[in-house]
Amino acid sequence: MRILKKALKWLFLVFAILVLILLLFAEGIDRYWGSEKGALHLYSEVQQPKNIQRTPGGIRYIEIGNPTKPALLFIHGAPGSLFDGLALAKVDSIYEDFRLLIIDRPGYGGTRPHKPLPSIWQQAVRCSEVLESETEKSLVVGHSYGAPIGVVMGALYPDKIERVISLAGQFDPENEIVFPISNWIRSPLFKWILPRMIWTSNEEKMNHDKAQKEVLNLYPLLEPKVLVVHGDQDKLVPYGNAAFIMKQLPESAQFWTLPGKDHPIHITDIDLVIESIYKQ
Repeated sequence: MRILKKALKWLFLVFAILVLILLLFAEGIDRYWGSEKGALHLYSEVQQPKNIQRTPGGIRYIEIGNPTKPALLFIHGAPGSLFDGLALAKVDSIYEDFRLLIIDRPGYGGTRPHKPLPSIWQQAVRCSEVLESETEKSLVVGHSYGAPIGVVMGALYPDKIERVISLAGQFDPENEIVFPISNWIRSPLFKWILPRMIWTSNEEKMNHDKAQKEVLNLYPLLEPKVLVVHGDQDKLVPYGNAAFIMKQLPESAQFWTLPGKDHPIHITDIDLVIESIYKQ
């Protein structure tokens, strides 16, 4: 029995060390991608003009493509970063019609300040900084928690946005998956242990209910066209969120179900994402 207890103690210690190494590695990768060098290296295979930009308010984004083309703004979910737009950026045909603006949302990557901003409304205001200098209306594509941010941007800034595409968006405050671990890692101790993007994501998650209810009155006011895209086998954001938001949006909004598709369609099913961008 004593030998067994000793063995279990050592197994637990080894496991704890491995978890710590994994967390440090994740934090290191996130900080590297948050640097200009890291972001450009991440997109090194994209054979288009590209540069790292910052808005006066601190939003960091990468601009890719011909500067004379209208903007396609991609907004990632949670957790996330510039990485989430990589599959889209590798599609050469997209640059015939757009230039890409792929951002780090407030609280993530190289965007400053480095602290959570759970409010969808405030996120939409901050993300709109990227479009301030645009002379043509833009297309906004948001994935997961980036989807309601994109839709709210469309409601707040119809003069800047022509169309919004929601990919696997989380909209319904009563229909969301919250894992039990999210509650107990809210302890301040984990703020210093977890990678920054995971802590930020969890702070957003634990405030989703309030944030989603705060913007419900904006959805019926939307002027830009909206396409809601959702896989019916989504294991992270329930498929029912699509039906919920369609009831809130104007009658002009369109809905596209992706049979058999899960949550990360912006990575695993980029052809369908491209199709949604050109879908009329």
